[in-house]
Amino acid sequence: MYLEGEAPLRLTGDALLRFGLQAGMDLSEETVVQLRQEEQRYMTRSRGAHIAASRMVSKKELKDRLTRRGADAETAEETAAWLEELGAVNDEVYAGAIVRHYGQMGYGKLRVQQELQRRGIDRTLWDDALCELPTAADTIRALLEHRTKGERVSAEEGRKLSAMLQRRGFTWQEIRGVLQEYLSGAELPED
Repeated sequence: MYLEGEAPLRLTGDALLRFGLQAGMDLSEETVVQLRQEEQRYMTRSRGAHIAASRMVSKKELKDRLTRRGADAETAEETAAWLEELGAVNDEVYAGAIVRHYGQMGYGKLRVQQELQRRGIDRTLWDDALCELPTAADTIRALLEHRTKGERVSAEEGRKLSAMLQRRGFTWQEIRGVLQEYLSGAELPED
């Protein structure tokens, strides 16, 4: 829609009908402000739909990206809710995808939880998603098998492997039992 002496407004057909707009119509300042708000809403929804269509995002990530691109917080929140209602944004499905991805990459529960938190997934969705993680012992065993090529390692190398596994999100209790299988005669400390 073109306003005399101003940049064109991008509006939906629905907005044109709601405002009862016709060619040559005189608009009040209040109506022009409302039309600009409607344009902002339309542009934010369009951007949000593009973001959600390009890759999975959480509701929080979507809101953050929209506000970084100039949308006000209220419009970003409304757009995220709209896309969630349409099913284009689904934090529960996204949490499951994150857990599966990081589980396949050999990360432990603590690291996966950190990633879920970073992406803004609500904690109430974590438990169901975390059930999809492979067992810690199986993942640790696969990582150690890959790193050691099935060979026994010294206590010093065991400490390095333990540190690597802790950085990947495994607890000492999860690591200790499996790592002991790969040490050449040395015992691991209790803590």
